[in-house]
Amino acid sequence: MDRNSAEELMAIYGRVAVALNDACNLVHNLPETERAEHMRGLGEVMGDLWFKLQLPVVREHRDLDPDGDRFQKREE
Repeated sequence: MDRNSAEELMAIYGRVAVALNDACNLVHNLPETERAEHMRGLGEVMGDLWFKLQLPVVREHRDLDPDGDRFQKREE
């Protein structure tokens, strides 16, 4: 993927992540029975956002990782 497209996609995905985190904060105030269902769904969406959308971009453009190098394996 070209660099410009990668940067644009990661910016969009970042906005999606912010919205999902906002939803999580709101869901924490729901009754427990409703909260569990919503948190499970949000967790699945957040996992898909990372593993299916962001990670393929980061594999090609490591410097675009939203977590920086915090979780990257270091070669010694």
